[in-house]
Amino acid sequence: MKKYLLILFSALFFILNSCQDDEENVAVQTPVSFSLIGKGNFYGGTYVTPQKSVINNTTDWNNFLTQVNAQTNVSDSFTETNINFSQFMLIVVVDQVQNSGGHSIDIMTAIENSQNITIDVEKLLNGNAATVITQPYHIVKIQKSTKPVIFN
Repeated sequence: MKKYLLILFSALFFILNSCQDDEENVAVQTPVSFSLIGKGNFYGGTYVTPQKSVINNTTDWNNFLTQVNAQTNVSDSFTETNINFSQFMLIVVVDQVQNSGGHSIDIMTAIENSQNITIDVEKLLNGNAATVITQPYHIVKIQKSTKPVIFN
């Protein structure tokens, strides 16, 4: 009988402990505000490697600008090109080259938790608007962080 009571109390103990509130295990998620740097389509021979990347220094940013300005001055349409990388970093999303116009790639949200920053990327427009070769891009600026950035 003592064995049964011991088993019963042990099972009851484990059941009650497993039903505790898991609030301490839930990561606090905070929306990260971002500012638009540029959004649109590369065209006219200006195409870059498709990417979902973070630019956090002037050298990489200048290299990217050189690429996108090779055929046309795409960066003229950017809201700013002089970025203070001691305070900010850039999230750059460039889709693959498309055989028609009307495509988009869209940074929807940026969410920060204790471990990382998650960037949600979607394609809201799926093309067939014109017979022109395009490459959608979206570039935003967020506060600098040392946390890894994960793209969804």
